[in-house]
Amino acid sequence: MGLERRLSGCQKRKTPCLEYDNALRRRGWGGFLRLIHCLLLCCLGATNTFAADYPQGVKGQDAAEASAPDAEIQSAEGLIDEMEALYRQESSAFTISMSIVTPDYDRQLTLAGASQGQAFSYFRILAPKKDRGVATLKRENEMWNYLPKINRVIKVPPSMMMSAWMGSDFTNDDLVKQTTLSEAYTLSLESLDTTYEVTLVPKEETVTVWGRIVYTVLKSPLIPLAQTFFDEQGVAVRKLNFSEPKAFGNLFLPSKLVMTPLNKQGFQTVIVYEELTINDPSITEDTFTLRTLKRRF
Repeated sequence: MGLERRLSGCQKRKTPCLEYDNALRRRGWGGFLRLIHCLLLCCLGATNTFAADYPQGVKGQDAAEASAPDAEIQSAEGLIDEMEALYRQESSAFTISMSIVTPDYDRQLTLAGASQGQAFSYFRILAPKKDRGVATLKRENEMWNYLPKINRVIKVPPSMMMSAWMGSDFTNDDLVKQTTLSEAYTLSLESLDTTYEVTLVPKEETVTVWGRIVYTVLKSPLIPLAQTFFDEQGVAVRKLNFSEPKAFGNLFLPSKLVMTPLNKQGFQTVIVYEELTINDPSITEDTFTLRTLKRRF
């Protein structure tokens, strides 16, 4: 990470020493979970196994029907698994823009990538020119970064999974999603007027810095609205907001994700899905290789 920041030519961020950062260094844990990909990504997105009693994802014009009052969700695990799966499905290819805002600088990135289920993720920076070609690959529980300026592949150790990616407010694990929320946390579901609110408390065997996570999901259409992360003292540390839903093929989902640290003023990272192709048959396991990671373009 430090090497990537120096290569980027950006001014070093003056980040205060946060309690949860210190906890990570002590524990050496390799990850926190979807977004994303969210997401990451998305981020970059995440699982293919849904609860049997849960209506499958919100798709195009069927969104309102899928989340109608007579389809009230009963399973917190099924709801969270479905939200994590929105951005990946069986496989996906995507182009995203990322805006990193700090008190000292603003930075714009364009990335392209692909994912297959929960095991494989890959993305590469397209712009700006000075960072073009920097790439990340995840296979199962292993992750590598490729730095074209020195033509070197660097394996990311588990202890670095919670480090900031390219100076953003997303971590390495936010982008590749190493764990699954419904497996690592105990979930409780509350049905409100227009939203579902799921509270996730880490299981006893789960090594994590989060005391709990609160996941808010809109009922109609059935799409995520926000995730709020609390430390072990119950203080909200960061929040991920989802907005600007749009149709990608027959899938309807938020196209904009905003990660905001709640204990640092002036910091924010915004991810916007510019293109998203679901279940592309050209995406295979061979897409996610070290040879592909090092490919110049």
